[in-house]
Amino acid sequence: MITIAVANQKGGVAKTTTACAVAAGLAIRGHQTLLVDLDQQRNASTSFLTPEMIETTLADVLVGHNERKPIRDAIYQTHIEGLDIAPASIRLALIERTVAIEEQYRLKDALDSLAEYSFIIIDCPPSLGMTLTQALLAASHVLVPIAAQFYPLEGVVDLTETIKATMRPNPKLSVLGYLVTVFDSRNSICAQADAKIREMFGNDVFDTVIRSNVKLQTAPAYRKTIFEHAPSSHGSTDYDSLTDELLDRLQIRTPIRMVKND
Repeated sequence: MITIAVANQKGGVAKTTTACAVAAGLAIRGHQTLLVDLDQQRNASTSFLTPEMIETTLADVLVGHNERKPIRDAIYQTHIEGLDIAPASIRLALIERTVAIEEQYRLKDALDSLAEYSFIIIDCPPSLGMTLTQALLAASHVLVPIAAQFYPLEGVVDLTETIKATMRPNPKLSVLGYLVTVFDSRNSICAQADAKIREMFGNDVFDTVIRSNVKLQTAPAYRKTIFEHAPSSHGSTDYDSLTDELLDRLQIRTPIRMVKND
C-alpha cells in the first residue's frame, strides 16, 4: 500500500483539487484507492458526497478518548469504481489539541488496517500542526503542490523542514515530488515562479504543470471528477499526465480503465 499525503500550508494552491484528481486518476487506472479528507473545510468530501450521505466521519475515528469508531465505519463508496472516500468533519480541528504521543499515530494505525487499498491519498489541511503531523506519520510519500505565484513560495521551506523532521519517527517517508499548479502562460510571474521552484527543488519537481482552468473549479459543483466533467480540458489533460508521471516515479505500470460518464 502506498500512502501519499498532499500537503502545503498555503491555501489556494490546488491542494484539494490535486488530491481528488490524483485519487480519481489512480482509480480509473484500476488501482483500489481511498481518498482521506483530513481538511476540516471538507471540500474533498463534498466533491463526492452530499451531507445527507455522511453519518460517520474521520473525526469519529481520530478524536476523543472513548468509543472512537473503526475507520471502516467512515469509508464510503464514490460513483467512481475503485474509489472510496473517508470524509472530514469540522471536529477534526480538535486534533490540534493532541498531546499524548500515541494519539499522533491514530491515523497511521487506522490506515494500516486497510490492506485492500493499493493507494491512499490524504488531503491535508492548509497549515502546519498536529493534523499534518498525523498525516506525515501515516504516509509513505508527500506530494507538494505549489502555485506558480510569488507568495505561495513563502513557507514551502518550513513545510520541507517539517517533512524532514517527520522522517526521524517515520523513516519510510519521502518526497514524491513538488507540483507546479495554477500556471498561466500569459503571466510572466508564473514563468518566474516555475523557474524558481525548479531551481529550489531540481529533479524533485514534476515535469507536469497544472494549468489554470475554470473547469477544475466547476467540476466539484457537479460532484464529478475533472475527467468526467471536462475530459478534453487542460485540467483533465494535465492531471492525466500527472497521474502517469506519478506512477512512473513509483515504477508502477497499469492498464488504463475508462471512467464512466453518467
